[in-house]
Amino acid sequence: MFRPALTAALAALAVAAAPADADRAALRGTWVIEAATLEGRDHTDDFRGMKLILDGDRYTIDFDKNTDKGTFTLDPTKTPKRIDVRSAEGPFKGKTLPGIYELKGDTLRLCLEGDGKADRRPAAFEAPGTTRNMLLTYRREKTK
Repeated sequence: MFRPALTAALAALAVAAAPADADRAALRGTWVIEAATLEGRDHTDDFRGMKLILDGDRYTIDFDKNTDKGTFTLDPTKTPKRIDVRSAEGPFKGKTLPGIYELKGDTLRLCLEGDGKADRRPAAFEAPGTTRNMLLTYRREKTK
């Protein structure tokens, strides 16, 4: 009785991991910032030149002195799809930023809660002034 239950549980985990693996593969690459809204204000010019590099479950934000590195997990079974960004070094070191993500072609949208409060995960792709949300839109960098 234990063996069939264990087999079923492992199969369920494998099925649940498949969508996250597919999204992780689709996100792999270098992304250039296209638009940035923080707390209701447009910060696109302030973030010009920022790149997001995704590889497996690791990320690097390449942005001069504000470089940030860490890991991320995806849950594409939720609507909207969820992402948790765990910073290991940089301005968000030690924080886990809950958020949502959307990938359409070569455009990636992220909406993250800037204080790392899990109970404040954004429900929509917006960053009004009454929140600490960061709405970031990236375009996939073309390979040369």
